[in-house]
Amino acid sequence: MKLLTDGKEAFPEILKCINEAKESIFINMFIWRGDSIGKAVAKAVLEAADLGVKVDISVDRYGVVLEKSEEARKSFFHKKQTLIEKLKSKALAIGYPKNCPKGKVRDEETELYKSIMSHPNITVSHDEFKADHSKYYIIDDEILFVGGINIEDKENGCDIIGREYGDYMVKMAGGVYVDTFKAKLSSGKNTDDTYFFGINSKKPNFPMFEMEQKYLDLINGAERKLHITMAYFSPLKKFTDAIISAYNRGVDISIVIPRDANYQDDTNKKTVKKLLKATNGGIRVYFSPRMLHTKLVATDKEISFGSTNITKKAFNQLSELNLFVENRDCPFCNQMWASIEHDINEAEKIRSY
Repeated sequence: MKLLTDGKEAFPEILKCINEAKESIFINMFIWRGDSIGKAVAKAVLEAADLGVKVDISVDRYGVVLEKSEEARKSFFHKKQTLIEKLKSKALAIGYPKNCPKGKVRDEETELYKSIMSHPNITVSHDEFKADHSKYYIIDDEILFVGGINIEDKENGCDIIGREYGDYMVKMAGGVYVDTFKAKLSSGKNTDDTYFFGINSKKPNFPMFEMEQKYLDLINGAERKLHITMAYFSPLKKFTDAIISAYNRGVDISIVIPRDANYQDDTNKKTVKKLLKATNGGIRVYFSPRMLHTKLVATDKEISFGSTNITKKAFNQLSELNLFVENRDCPFCNQMWASIEHDINEAEKIRSY
């Protein structure tokens, strides 16, 4: 396993593997914008298909509202919106004006888009509303990328207002990882003791929502330390109670959230305020200057990260995907804890709120 921190590490590795693909590429993505990195990934996919590689792309229709409401407001695959989608995008743009450029934006079909949609080696699903928030790539059934990074420029640097982004992907090289992953998606079974995949699945033939309980098990099982970095963190009673209980039994707890989240910033602040008040400031809370898009829960026993926020929508409405890894002395875990320490060191500690 190789940890990839932020898009600056993730996208070069992903593009390299796409360029080296020999037989197949599968991409499952929530957001795929029509910006520089969106076009770069699309161009690499097209070049692979020209060499005979079979490409399967699934981009969720659910994401079009977000694609059209912030940043460049351009989607690579979703060029037209329904009236309801337009109204939802406008509502988000009004509610979060810092993320949205002013004026009318034309989002037309590009030649690159047309080439992909008409290519005999490329299959694209982009009009199905699956509510699938997961992000992953499978290359030649030998390499798996999973994590929380969408295909968009802000994940590869800064957003439209200059705020630096942060998130993770992991590259898992080896057919055994791909086989384990596919077994999980198809049957819900975990086949390894040192790592496993936690999922929410909305598939009609295989509904499974386990991420809420998996997160709670992680928090309740913490003995010495608990760290949470969360992009969107709702004050759900089960979770605030579990975190407070962990603190009361002597667990060292640290929480990092964005100082200024692109969405539901007020909800994030409400959650940490509740936790600080309940523990009399005993929990260490940090506001990151970066827009940490990360969804991470780590303890002395396990580390989990991926696409799952601590929100009702993530637990009850969306398909999600997280990797769970046994916390042990290994390069992957050591790198993850070093990254957590970096995030804490660059953040502002909040003593009361």
